[in-house]
Amino acid sequence: MVSPTQAVLRRKMIGHGAWMILSSLVGGLGLWCFLLGGFEVIPGRVVRFGLPGSEAGWVRCHTGPVANGFMVIVTALGIPYLDLPESKAEWLGWIVMMDGWSNVGFYFFGNLSPNRGLAFGRSRLGPSNVFSFLALFPAYLFGVLAMGAFTMLGYHALFGPKNSKEASSKAI
Repeated sequence: MVSPTQAVLRRKMIGHGAWMILSSLVGGLGLWCFLLGGFEVIPGRVVRFGLPGSEAGWVRCHTGPVANGFMVIVTALGIPYLDLPESKAEWLGWIVMMDGWSNVGFYFFGNLSPNRGLAFGRSRLGPSNVFSFLALFPAYLFGVLAMGAFTMLGYHALFGPKNSKEASSKAI
């Protein structure tokens, strides 16, 4: 049986993962409007406006968040199978969830950055602006933390205690 704490964490992670996938649909709408130069209200009637960014940037906004949503949802479903203390499971779950959101932000803010949000300052890709920082800082911070979190999750899955009876009852 999943503990109440893990059940709450699992629901939150699945919900946030679903919203990350929803953000990819918003990115798809942005891509469509960027390519069309506006929003087609009825066939042949386009409300014209321009969106900032690039076609490649909007493609990333449309496709990237899906992978992050799946990462968070799959982690939520997998954590109960590991013999982790609840506090550690909760910390790792939150790190993975925040990494997912920081990557979603990276796609959208990076699309508004002259250097695609890949540097805090001027680089060979171009100058930086506030969107460069908003894209890179959270993705950098939670990317490093997520590497540690997935190292721990992998270690516990491969080498941690293997109380299969307890692990299978936790998953239910």
